[in-house]
Amino acid sequence: MLNLPLVTMLFVGVNLDFFVILLFLLQKYRFKDTLVGYILGMLSVFFISSLLGQTIQTFVPEWAIGLLGLIPIYMGIKGEDDDEVQANHQYKGILSVLFIYIASCGADNIAVYVPVLATMSLHAVIITAIYFIILTIISITLAYYFGKLSFIQKFFQRWGEHATRIIYILIGLFVMIDTGLFTHILKWLL
Repeated sequence: MLNLPLVTMLFVGVNLDFFVILLFLLQKYRFKDTLVGYILGMLSVFFISSLLGQTIQTFVPEWAIGLLGLIPIYMGIKGEDDDEVQANHQYKGILSVLFIYIASCGADNIAVYVPVLATMSLHAVIITAIYFIILTIISITLAYYFGKLSFIQKFFQRWGEHATRIIYILIGLFVMIDTGLFTHILKWLL
């Protein structure tokens, strides 16, 4: 069964920083081009992550997959030194948004997606991909309308990184709990 709160938190956590970038991209490119580029970028990263996750699930015991939860926890503690990605003038619309998404979110999103997707069945991964497309459409629509409000831009610029860090740590802990890693460690110690 799909854990809707977890996958929602996963999507929000890994895309929160990109939401701020979306605010700027929507000022430069058409809504439709930005939407298509964002969906293609998200699906590319999601596909790579699910392929890695399903491969790991086949060869590694479930409790050991819980160790992958350390990756988002580390990312949440470490933080990032993200410089805002600027659109390259040689690309337009869809390709610009796609490349910006992959450049700014690709490695981080894969690192956070893989531990969660490694615990899911193929059916749940497919449902999650469809759900992520819906969340992508919602988030870009929100960015479009929120981009018109200056106090929203200021809020995300000030608190976006902190919120992302907290969400990464919570995702990592959930992966460790859900896979039974802590239970396995306790049994091993006792």
